[in-house]
Amino acid sequence: MMGLSISPDWLDTPISVADVDADYGAPSSGLHAEWERLKSEMRPGDKLVRFASPVESWERLAGRAGIALVRDGKVIDAFVTMMN
Repeated sequence: MMGLSISPDWLDTPISVADVDADYGAPSSGLHAEWERLKSEMRPGDKLVRFASPVESWERLAGRAGIALVRDGKVIDAFVTMMN
């Protein structure tokens, strides 16, 4: 389970496994291990969804964005791809 709490309000657009693989699948990617860990948790019917914290959090230098694993409408895990 993740240490970061992702609000359902933060969920944005679905993204495919292939698209996440293209961005983070290469071993040279700084987030390769995080992606592989998240991918290993996937079950049939799960979805990957981009997320971003609210604008106010970015203004306070506490913004987060990334990829969330969603199962039955609940965020199961996620990894952060951008923060400030």
